[in-house]
Amino acid sequence: ILLNKCQYNKIVTDNMSFTVKAALARGRPDRKGYEKLSYDQHLERIKTVKPTVDVSAPRPHPLSNKRELEKRRKYAAIEFDNKLLLERLATIVQHKTIDNEMDKTTNSHQIFRKKVLIQKKRQEMQKITEENQRLLRRIQEVPPAYNHLEWEEDAKHREDIKRILAMYPEYYEKLEKEKLKKQTAETNMSSLATLYKSRSSTSVQLPPINKYSY
Repeated sequence: ILLNKCQYNKIVTDNMSFTVKAALARGRPDRKGYEKLSYDQHLERIKTVKPTVDVSAPRPHPLSNKRELEKRRKYAAIEFDNKLLLERLATIVQHKTIDNEMDKTTNSHQIFRKKVLIQKKRQEMQKITEENQRLLRRIQEVPPAYNHLEWEEDAKHREDIKRILAMYPEYYEKLEKEKLKKQTAETNMSSLATLYKSRSSTSVQLPPINKYSY
């Protein structure tokens, strides 16, 4: 038979004697006299008891180690050298000396060197541009491998054949008229532009007024 916790406790309390139940109901009696004194001493001993295993921090080792002493001396010497170096740098910065100023000759030499480098770069750029122009001239002077005049004649011949074989030749006549109109309009616009330029160039210009002529 499986019993839960409440049922088990109930069975145990029912089987207990009356004296045990009364003692449990009253609780523990107060200690008096020697018993109280011995109990207090027991509590003090528990508070001041020491562990069998030492769990405290390890004690600092004395500076008897030779390697550690050498290391400390080395660090102290480095710090002293750094301090001296900082003091010297401070004096150099505060007072004008030869070390922190450039001489006039070195400055002029640097300026001259910059000018020479700029001139050299200009010459190199001019050389590159001349070579590019020479290459472009060669490319332009090379005779073409294809004859465009023959291509134009072939195209005209094909157009004539197309008109002869076309069912509606009026369409091609209309296209030719529109093309002529466009060409005439373009020629008229170009002639007007040239007239306007020629008039603006031949306009009368007054001589400049001299402010100091009285």
